[in-house]
Amino acid sequence: MTLLSEVHEHVQQTLWRIGTVIHCHQRPERSFFLDGRQVPICARCFGVLIGTAMVPLYCHNLLVATVLIAAMFLDGGTQLLRLRESTNWLRFITGIGFAIGCGGFIERIAARVWNT
Repeated sequence: MTLLSEVHEHVQQTLWRIGTVIHCHQRPERSFFLDGRQVPICARCFGVLIGTAMVPLYCHNLLVATVLIAAMFLDGGTQLLRLRESTNWLRFITGIGFAIGCGGFIERIAARVWNT
C-alpha cells in the first residue's frame, strides 16, 4: 500500500467516525464521490464541517449571518417538503454558509458573556 493510499484510507475512516458522531445519514446519493469512493459524510454535513474550520471568516454582521443560516433552512426545508430536489453542490455551499453564520452568532454571544 502506498503512502497516498494509506493517507486516503485514514481520512476516509476519520470522516466515517465524524459522520457517525454527528449523526449524518451518509446517503450515497447526497454525498460526493472522490476517485470512485463515497466521501463518508453527506454534502451538507461536509459543508458545515468545512465552514466550521473557517473561523476567520465568521460573519460579524448579524443580518448577513441570519441570511446564511436561513439559506440552509430554506434549501433543506423545501427539499424536506418535497417541493424540489436540492443538488449536492447547493447542500455543500449552504452548509458552509450555515456554519459561518452560526459562528458569527456564537462569537457575538461569547463576547457578550465574557464582557459582562
